[in-house]
Amino acid sequence: MAGTRSKQPTHSGEGHLVSNLITFVIYLAIFVVGLYSLTWLTLDNVWPMAICLGLGTLAYFVPFMMGRSDTAKELAEGRAAGL
Repeated sequence: MAGTRSKQPTHSGEGHLVSNLITFVIYLAIFVVGLYSLTWLTLDNVWPMAICLGLGTLAYFVPFMMGRSDTAKELAEGRAAGL
């Protein structure tokens, strides 16, 4: 492979520093608000736990799905995406 000038595929998120930082800050804030909701948790009031579970799940799975590559099959076959 030495000496070839083929274009290597870029990594997911490469060259998107500002949008990655904004996404990180937003979903970290959602996660922290979920943890903060636990301060109102009592045995009589279960809503803070439901809020914590919902926001924690949202803060984990949405960025997880945003970072998922839809072109993994094409890259594995050696084709450029969209061609």
